[in-house]
Amino acid sequence: MSHNRRRILGAALALPAALTAADVLSATPAVAAAGGIEAQPWTDLVLEAGVTAPAGAVPQVRLITIAGTAFLQARGSVACNLAADQKIATLPAALRPTGLVRATAPRNNSQGINACRFEVNTSGSLTIYGGNSGNPITWVQFDSVQTVWH
Repeated sequence: MSHNRRRILGAALALPAALTAADVLSATPAVAAAGGIEAQPWTDLVLEAGVTAPAGAVPQVRLITIAGTAFLQARGSVACNLAADQKIATLPAALRPTGLVRATAPRNNSQGINACRFEVNTSGSLTIYGGNSGNPITWVQFDSVQTVWH
């Protein structure tokens, strides 16, 4: 599957130089279906109690379709205190996957561990894995999260 992701991302990088950012952002779904790029608007995550968004870094997600393949893209960050695997947010109904989706996200570097698992299930629950009482996760940064969506 990673071979297919590389091929798709490589194809995106090989788009004609004449294609401008304005063309990409204004692309219609028909262009995406024909091999172009479609980007949906950013949507805020609904955070669980005890999870907060730092000023200027509201956690958001969107879907981007490149050559017919959808990717979930995230940005922003959260402050938290996760001493166990825990649900931290819910995705809007329109952005829920049909299967389990996983990615890796940066977290506070503690005891040499600087990443955690970002997972979204079919009900839209976003769970962060990897925190424990001896090494709690105190923040998670989403800007590097991009994963194939299904």
